Amino acid sequence: MTPPTEIRTKRGQASFVDGTVRFQESIAGYVRALIRDYWHGGSLGQRGIVGAYFFAILYGLGVLAWELGHARWRLPGLVVGVVVVGALIGRARGYRSVDSLDLDRIESVTATRGSKGFTRPRLVLRFQADGKTRKRRLLLPSRFAVDGDEAFERAVAAFEERGFDVDRDR
Repeated sequence: MTPPTEIRTKRGQASFVDGTVRFQESIAGYVRALIRDYWHGGSLGQRGIVGAYFFAILYGLGVLAWELGHARWRLPGLVVGVVVVGALIGRARGYRSVDSLDLDRIESVTATRGSKGFTRPRLVLRFQADGKTRKRRLLLPSRFAVDGDEAFERAVAAFEERGFDVDRDR
């Protein structure tokens, strides 16, 4: 059996090309993934998730714009602060957002199915860079997506069929 050459992710896709895994993820890819995973072929409830999600984003941006328009800096400052602190914590824990990774540099792959409604399915790739062990988190489609559980299994199989012993947390 030929291993999959692409993995669907939360924000786009990961492709296996010439001994590397390349990550094509963006905000536009995230929007496309939301529409693909919930709207097309989805139930009314799944379509409701997309609608509620977009409404929440627009509402949140509106609140932040209103706060800034009235010279209120506390809430926007808090939002920026939380994002910066989260990014710094992830960086301190060794996580990097590399765009391409040679397969022979990957030391281990850990798969976590996630708890439906609480945590997202993900793969964590441990690799060597700059003489240190680094990690790359690969967030997968939600278990609420049209075929979220199957996407998780396909992602695990893509690495297993390339010779990696994938450690499954849950």
